[in-house]
Amino acid sequence: MLKTDVDQWLKQLRCDGISLGIQELLYYRSKINAFARHHKSLPRSSQAGPLLSKSRGRGMEFDEVRHYQAGDDIRSIDWRVTARTGKAHTKLYREEKERPVFIWVDLPLTQFFGSQFLFKSVQACHLAAALAWQAQHKGDRIGGLIGNGWLHQELKPAARQKGVLTLFHSLMEIHKDSLSRWSQKQQQQQNTLDENLKRLRQLVKPGSTIYVISDFYGADEHLLDGLRVLSQHNSLRCFGLYDPMEHELPEGYSPHPLAITDGQQQIDINLADSHQRQHYHSAAAQRWETIQQAFRQRRLSFTPVSSAIPLEQQWTEIT
Repeated sequence: MLKTDVDQWLKQLRCDGISLGIQELLYYRSKINAFARHHKSLPRSSQAGPLLSKSRGRGMEFDEVRHYQAGDDIRSIDWRVTARTGKAHTKLYREEKERPVFIWVDLPLTQFFGSQFLFKSVQACHLAAALAWQAQHKGDRIGGLIGNGWLHQELKPAARQKGVLTLFHSLMEIHKDSLSRWSQKQQQQQNTLDENLKRLRQLVKPGSTIYVISDFYGADEHLLDGLRVLSQHNSLRCFGLYDPMEHELPEGYSPHPLAITDGQQQIDINLADSHQRQHYHSAAAQRWETIQQAFRQRRLSFTPVSSAIPLEQQWTEIT
């Protein structure tokens, strides 16, 4: 993106790309209809569909046709079956219950990087906000889990704007803590994903929708197997945050080497050295392919999300 485009988008989002404020999260409320136009239905198992109550009424889910009984609403008469059988029949419906939606946002120090537009951490929170507003618009209850390795907040599902705003305040609190630790160059704690997966499994009940937002640094076989177990009884989608510079370094000259770190180790790279750049690119491509292959093997939904492009411009790919 050109600098003028970046400045324009940041102004529109009321965002600086590094810290996180409430206004940029509230912004996505106005984008519900635009996002909905791009929404595509995902295949779901029979256990991951909408929860249906046993009570019957004028809900959205058709149940069955039976003989008309005194007191039935005449608007529910099935005229085709009535004409075919010669006896009045009534359509019955089952009411849909609110669907719990859990948004798990992973905010380790590896998320605090951005080369062109936003920090990955900020984009992750923007994505969480967009998904939360969509869920609230559908009438779903919103809960989640926000963590960074030092702090975590578990959010039980809540209806209406209460669930959305509770999520936002947790995002801002954890993000602020991570940003402070990143500024102080603290070393990232390990096993943040595994520990929070245990917490999420205690929160979630079968039949829920789960969104996992992370850059998946440190993701291991145990984590992915745990996500696979969750997906068997829930609708689960994973979003992998990345920055283009994590995949390929720009060509150029600098009197000082570029310091690259994964939160645990640091190496210095000379951008003018084509061999070093190629080695970096190969290693990054292998890591990314390994992650995606691991998700495919477990039949887990994995969607890459770039921090270098406004969320609105990649919503078609995300949904």
